[in-house]
Amino acid sequence: MSSKKLNRRDFLRYGLAAASGLALSACTGAAAPGGNAPAAGDPTAAPADASEAPPPAEGKTITYWTFWNQYANAVKVFEPALQSLVAPNKVEVKTGVQAEEVFLTAVAAGTPPDVGTGHHYIDYMSKGQAVEIDSYAALSSVLKPDNFSPAAWGGQFYRGKHYGVSGIEAFVRRGLNYNERLVTAAGLDPEKPPVTWDEMLIWHKALTVFDAAGNLTQIGYDPTDAEGGLFATADGSFIPDSWGFKWFDVKSQTFNIDTPQMAEGMETLAEFVRIIGPDNLTGMRSVEGQGSWGGSFNAEVQAMIVEGYWHPGETAQEKPDVAKLNRATWIPVPESRRGAKVQQGGGHMVLFYKGAKNGPEVAWPVAEFLNSKEHCDPVFSSVGWLPDYKPYLATVDGSAYPGLDFYLKSVTEANEWNYPLWCEIETFVGNQYNAYFEKVYRDEMTAADAAAALQADAEKEWREAGYAS
Repeated sequence: MSSKKLNRRDFLRYGLAAASGLALSACTGAAAPGGNAPAAGDPTAAPADASEAPPPAEGKTITYWTFWNQYANAVKVFEPALQSLVAPNKVEVKTGVQAEEVFLTAVAAGTPPDVGTGHHYIDYMSKGQAVEIDSYAALSSVLKPDNFSPAAWGGQFYRGKHYGVSGIEAFVRRGLNYNERLVTAAGLDPEKPPVTWDEMLIWHKALTVFDAAGNLTQIGYDPTDAEGGLFATADGSFIPDSWGFKWFDVKSQTFNIDTPQMAEGMETLAEFVRIIGPDNLTGMRSVEGQGSWGGSFNAEVQAMIVEGYWHPGETAQEKPDVAKLNRATWIPVPESRRGAKVQQGGGHMVLFYKGAKNGPEVAWPVAEFLNSKEHCDPVFSSVGWLPDYKPYLATVDGSAYPGLDFYLKSVTEANEWNYPLWCEIETFVGNQYNAYFEKVYRDEMTAADAAAALQADAEKEWREAGYAS
């Protein structure tokens, strides 16, 4: 927050009062429009009639929604500070708001929260459902490009307009995490993690275990899990990151999916699933607690996982004994790209939504608060999340969670950076990728044909959605 006597909260509050036609004389003692105020200290002035004094301005209720459930623990800690910041208004915080079933529906129906994060950032921005915040950002002491990585800063914009406020969970997204105990038990050296996909495959074979009856008991790496399974999302696209190409050109608005790198990536990752067995993998995932996105790593059924910086902290909160065994390193790359240290920025943000009861003129302090120490400390300690806000990151202890130090150092050590490529049909493309990748690892389609088909599907959808020029 600004250290000026008239801080951001007061500026916005007074601006709201003026917009509502409330007399600032109630705050300053100045004359109301068209009236004459008695001179200060005038003994002839009649005492003010208390019954004629304007009533106190009623506070407004700012609605703030997030899709995360685990965020609720931090809310309990920081909420008093947030309520104090926005007074006389108040904040109603809702966590665990389902991104598709509830958030999307509310925004489409014109009953959105005032501010919040529910995924689908590009959808809201491109459909005109998010409010531009350029004028508010211009006055902010927090929302400045020097305070964020280029990826996190750029991700807040769509077609030159500023819509998002980076925060809550927004730090780097790429790292290979592995279980030191499982790696050692397999006869591998945890001090020499794989750096290429050939080396990764050797580890995967050693770490994938079947019992005497042929039942799967442990896997090395699942390329459909967590960050490693993403394509065309706000968190980026894993195969293009690792193989070194961009699947979509934002400037030319063209797709670049049908490439040798994409085909090689799909075929390489498909081999990991074939070694496990597609049906075996499905069975393992169906066991409670071993579902997608990290559950099997916590259960020590999966030895390696591609995750973002949050993995060390979340694992420590959910499975402290497993967290002690966690190591983190760079994601693997093809042999032809040996030496590439790849990192991905971007992360999450909050938006202001059109149709909300209160616009940024009221709800703005909530967004700025998300990068404050009062907010970030409880979020980091209770969930393990970090903002992409340099002033706060400079205070973080990398030894707080095993593996976190790698991510903090990666900011300066990475020699290749990626960021979200805002594409209006990314949800469609991501869903099609998942379908084609399964066909590849089940040997129902070649990787080259899958890459070509995905390109064709994307171009067709692009045309039919009216984006083609």
